[in-house]
Amino acid sequence: MRLGARGWILAGCVVLMSQSALGVSLSAALKNYYAEYEIVLDCEEKDEISEADGDLAEAAIEKIEMHYLKRDSSINKERLMDRAAADKDEGFRIMARSGGGLRPYCRQSLRELLIKAKEIEPSAE
Repeated sequence: MRLGARGWILAGCVVLMSQSALGVSLSAALKNYYAEYEIVLDCEEKDEISEADGDLAEAAIEKIEMHYLKRDSSINKERLMDRAAADKDEGFRIMARSGGGLRPYCRQSLRELLIKAKEIEPSAE
C-alpha cells in the first residue's frame, strides 16, 4: 500500500495526536498520585495513619514520579502538584460531609500509592 502526501500528513497527525494524548494522560495520572500522596501526608499529620505508613507513601511516590517523568520529561511537575493539592482539599471536604471518618479514605490513598509503586517496580529498575 502506498501513501500519497496526504496519507503521510494524516499519519503524522495521528502520531502527534496520540503522543499528545499520551502526555495528557500521563500528566493526569501523575497528578492523581500526587493527590493521593498529599492525602496521606495530611492523614499522617492528623494521626489517621502512622509515620511508617507516611514513609511507605514517600518511597512509593518517588518511584511513581520517576516512572512518569522518565516516560514524559515535559510534564510540569509543579503545576501538577498545585492541582493535586486542590484535589486533595476537595476530597477532604467531601469526606467531611460524608461523616464516615477519614481513616478509610487515608488507608485507600496509601493503598493506591503502594499498588502503583509495586506495579511499576520491575520497570523502574
